[in-house]
This record gives sequence, structure tokens and C-alpha cells, in this order.
Amino acid sequence: MVPELEEGLPLERIKDFSPEELLGMAVKAEIGARRFYESLAERVDIRELKEKIGWLAGEEKKHEELLRRIHKNMFPGKELVFPREHIGPELKPVARELHGVQDIIDLIRWAMKAEEIAAKFYAELENIVEGEEKKRLMRYLSDMEWGHYYNLKAEYELLLDWAMYSQMMNVGP
Repeated sequence: MVPELEEGLPLERIKDFSPEELLGMAVKAEIGARRFYESLAERVDIRELKEKIGWLAGEEKKHEELLRRIHKNMFPGKELVFPREHIGPELKPVARELHGVQDIIDLIRWAMKAEEIAAKFYAELENIVEGEEKKRLMRYLSDMEWGHYYNLKAEYELLLDWAMYSQMMNVGP
């Protein structure tokens, strides 16, 4: 079990969720992730980073829309229902860390952590749910989150290289 997943998540209940309920949970998680990135973007003054975080919020919105379309196709005429309790990637520990972050590199690192938590959450659910349809859905959601993680990782490595390059340029005789 991933330690970050233990904070308040009744994962054992997930195995009894129908594909319809799993989609509701996933849409709710995408909405939460989008709000997470939108609030993060509000705290950033650097235009390029604000744009990157805004892009991630937009991606979460696209994922929400895609999952809503999947629900509509799988369950025509049925309204999407969200679980009442929080069942989804637990980002509170990351949000607490981000509260005091002022450095861009730390900001990206913590955003990567949020995506990693989400990806591992869905991978864990893939092991819990039964039935190929449910497993495929959880695998797909995990892969989407890993895609965000690797996009941020590329940004992070570029920033690290730039920081090292900047320091070298400031070292003089």
C-alpha cells in the first residue's frame, strides 16, 4: 500500500463499486485536481510557470470531460453520481507542503508528487477492483496521471539544468 493513500481513503469499499460509481469517483477526482492546479497557479508570479500549471489544470478539465463522455456512452440517459465521501487521490499532504513553497523547482517537485500520488492511487485500485472493464478503466486513469508526472518531470529537469547553468555563469575569476 502506498503510504499517501492511507489518509482517509476507504479503499476496501472500492472493490464493490460498479463501473458507473468508479467513473463518478474519477470525475470527482479530476475536478479536485483541476481546482488544485488552479489554486496553485494563483500563487505563482512567473508567467511561464503559471502557464504550465494552467495547462495542467486544462488537462484535468479535458480528462473530466472525457470521463463524462465515457459515462454518457456507457450509461446513456443516466446522470453522473459522485460518491459523497472523499474517495480519490489524497492531495492534502502535498497541499500543506505547497503552502509555504516559494521556489519554482520545489513547486514543480511537489506538483510531480501530486501526480505520482494520483497515478499510484489508480494503480492500487486496479489491483483491488474485479473485472476486466474496471481494471482497464483504472489502468487508463493511472496512465493519464503518469503522463502529467512525466511532463512535469521534464520541466523539473530543465529547471535544474538551468539553475546549474546559471550558477556556473555567475562564477567568475
